Amino acid sequence: MNKPRIDVAVAVVFNPHGEVLWGCRPVGKPYAGYWEFPGGKVEPNETVWQALVRELQEELGIVATQGGPWFLIEHDYEHANVRLHLYKVWAFEGEPQSLEQQAFQWAALHPTELSPILPATEPLLPKLAQPRLMAVSNYEDGFEACANRLTVALAKQASPMYVQFREKRLHGEELWRAFEHCRSLCRQHGHRFLLNSSSHVNMGPKADGLDVPLHLTQAHLQSGIFQARHCAGASVHDASALRKAFESGLDYAVLGAVKPTPTHPGQSSLGWGGFAQLASAARLPVFAIGGLSVDDLDESARHGAHGVAMIRQFR
Repeated sequence: MNKPRIDVAVAVVFNPHGEVLWGCRPVGKPYAGYWEFPGGKVEPNETVWQALVRELQEELGIVATQGGPWFLIEHDYEHANVRLHLYKVWAFEGEPQSLEQQAFQWAALHPTELSPILPATEPLLPKLAQPRLMAVSNYEDGFEACANRLTVALAKQASPMYVQFREKRLHGEELWRAFEHCRSLCRQHGHRFLLNSSSHVNMGPKADGLDVPLHLTQAHLQSGIFQARHCAGASVHDASALRKAFESGLDYAVLGAVKPTPTHPGQSSLGWGGFAQLASAARLPVFAIGGLSVDDLDESARHGAHGVAMIRQFR
């Protein structure tokens, strides 16, 4: 029997301070007293964005003016297949009001002061609260140049970010020297260190004792060679690999290249349209990569990206 599919728009509304708008389900509704993101069912002949705008007006009296897709969550129930479309909303008009007798509050994306949180929402919060920026190392193009660039740039970043150590051409002492330098910088400035799986292979047996999360290449993701290790995310280039990243329980995927890059001369790029098409079906946060910088954060969000990953553009 074919189950009906129910699409639901879920709004993660940010204020200028980076806080998120939470609503508390009122008495008389299932899970009364639980905190959740506002939203509701997408009606026939209505886009997800239109449903989101309507629901925010009806529930809270605000008009969403700018936002973009985040990722999908699917629940396969006996009666229906439910798809939750998470959207970021970063601009709106008006002040929130309790139009449906619900309490509401501005709080962190992963709040400690709100309890209980809706069971379907709470497991998502660590993924939603991940850093939006990822720096990728390139010591192999010159140790001093990369070391100086990272030293200055990581010290300037007030918020934690991902730093992926990816050195495919270094081996032996050169590789370990770069690794220790990069990991030390992350510890010093409170950033989240990741080890690319290709660099892990280059390090040989000694790398097996390292307690660091891995960032998988697409080939390593699909082969499953690192299943027993703590893998945080993966690089992907197509829809099949995006699905595999979700099925493997990863926290994020990095998708590209969005623009032409010197590291992949002659390789065709996705463009923002191609990126958005692939990211729209993703079931986990997706970083955009390929010729991007911090200045592309807003553009990436409009096309469904969680954030951006950078190599030479990170300053």
